[in-house]
Amino acid sequence: MHINMKYYIVTIGAIFIALGIGMLVGFNLNYDQELSKQQASMIEDLDSKFEVLKTTNDNLEENLTNLNKDYDEAIAIINQNSDKIIKDSLANKNIGIISTNEKNDYSKEVANIIQNAGGNVAFDIVLTSNIENRDALKKASEELSIELNNPKDVINYIAESLKEEGSISKLENLQRLELIKVESIAENYIDYDSVVLTGGSEDKAQKENFDKIDEALITKLKEQNKYIVGVQKSNTKNSYIDLYSKNKIATIDNIEEGIGKVSLTILLNEKGATGDFGRLESAKQLFPYKK
Repeated sequence: MHINMKYYIVTIGAIFIALGIGMLVGFNLNYDQELSKQQASMIEDLDSKFEVLKTTNDNLEENLTNLNKDYDEAIAIINQNSDKIIKDSLANKNIGIISTNEKNDYSKEVANIIQNAGGNVAFDIVLTSNIENRDALKKASEELSIELNNPKDVINYIAESLKEEGSISKLENLQRLELIKVESIAENYIDYDSVVLTGGSEDKAQKENFDKIDEALITKLKEQNKYIVGVQKSNTKNSYIDLYSKNKIATIDNIEEGIGKVSLTILLNEKGATGDFGRLESAKQLFPYKK
């Protein structure tokens, strides 16, 4: 059989190709073994780190549970002993109370907090829904010979009356005309320097009146350099806290709790402090304290 040079060239080439393929397969098999070893080592390392993280997480969860337990116990102690804690803390303080919503009025409860802390309630006034009633305002304007065209006019009239001695009769006239309710008023009412606004609403529609009533009241009291704290109960359906906060006054969202009572007395003593305190998500701190 005659074999030419082309046959040798092809044969040699095939041999080299076969050798190359063999070497490549061998290398890959060896590489796969090394890769498997590396992967196994990495998985083992990750498992080890996972166990460390799991242990750390379990410890953190246990610590958090203990902290929450301590927190709840501390709050319970404060709530149970709030009257003792706040006793005499508002001595010689004259503080006014204004409720802007007669359908959600708990100003008497706030008055009790102030009195239990040794403070004096300069006045406790509830604004009625009639301050938005045109017929009621027209009647009041005619009888009192003054212009009361809207809620802001009534608020200005009340605020100016509280600056003057002998103005109790003016407030009594507003009460007679059913624009306000005067729950109480002290002889030295003009000496007040702080006001507690009781807010919050059970009716969403009433919240829409905030700018016409509460905001106008806040603006007027600030003009007279009065310190203002806006409060509400923690279970209030329609909160005023965000609206109060936007008007840059201090807020408390859990005034019915012992910790809320403590917060109120601290703020009324500090005067000038702002911030949102209580239990709602909007609260920055549970209660006011100096850092």
